[in-house]
Amino acid sequence: MDAKSTANPDAPSDRFLGALLEAMLVLAPESGWTRATLDRAAEKAGLSVGQALMAAPNGVSDLLEAFGQHAASVAGAALSQPDVAALKVREKVRAGVKAWLGAMGAHKAAVKRAAITPANLLTGPKGLWAAADAIWAALGDTSTDYNWYTKRMTLSGVLGSTLAAWLGSDDEAVIDAFLDRRIENVMQFEKFKAQAKDAFAKMPDPMDLFGSRKAL
Repeated sequence: MDAKSTANPDAPSDRFLGALLEAMLVLAPESGWTRATLDRAAEKAGLSVGQALMAAPNGVSDLLEAFGQHAASVAGAALSQPDVAALKVREKVRAGVKAWLGAMGAHKAAVKRAAITPANLLTGPKGLWAAADAIWAALGDTSTDYNWYTKRMTLSGVLGSTLAAWLGSDDEAVIDAFLDRRIENVMQFEKFKAQAKDAFAKMPDPMDLFGSRKAL
């Protein structure tokens, strides 16, 4: 991963964050996502104490969030490729999730350590939501009502469960099969929502049934 690619090149704090995250991903598999490891990462990246503080004022939480945002960006970018346009929705979702996992693939050991880091209790769900939002946005989702939330909630669940499967297995076929089952669940849920919305739209207005609307 090129963590620096997620940064604004004109912002020193973002450049420092990218360098700090790059170093942290190298050290975290052995040392974990701790304050002590962060300090070592800053030294490895050639950052002063002040620069490290500017990059990650909230410490490890900022690094975990930056890593999650990077993976989400990769997922969204993957779906903007010309060859993706002709795919079905479920295939696009699958491609987005696979790209998201791929963004973390070179740092699987660091991700495993992140999963058991206390700071990840907050940053983990934010990363899942960011990825779900990036995927749906790349698919052209224009919903603004409750559908906007339910789509991202259900996909966040898919991402979380698939991430757990990915962390627990190196068999890509097993992970792909698991992901396909989860995506099928999402598609069925979306189909149910559409059917329910259509059914409610066709229901008679209670006011009309009792003649109340005419009376008004």
